[in-house]
Amino acid sequence: MSRTTSSGQSWDERYAEDGFAFGTEPNDYLREVAPSLSVGRTLCLGDGEGRNGVYLAELGHDVVTVDLSPVGV
Repeated sequence: MSRTTSSGQSWDERYAEDGFAFGTEPNDYLREVAPSLSVGRTLCLGDGEGRNGVYLAELGHDVVTVDLSPVGV
């Protein structure tokens, strides 16, 4: 089994649990820098359950969010 697959499986297990693994609020760093970002097309890598992508979309960004775990997104 490759390292990537193993890592993906561990995230799948974490996201399969009840509730949100990291809550529903965006991370602190994103909240701090978001006001300085130009609104436009935004790619959120490693976005887990999508909390950062949702936040950016609410600010008017056209967001594509991806994660290693299909269970998370």
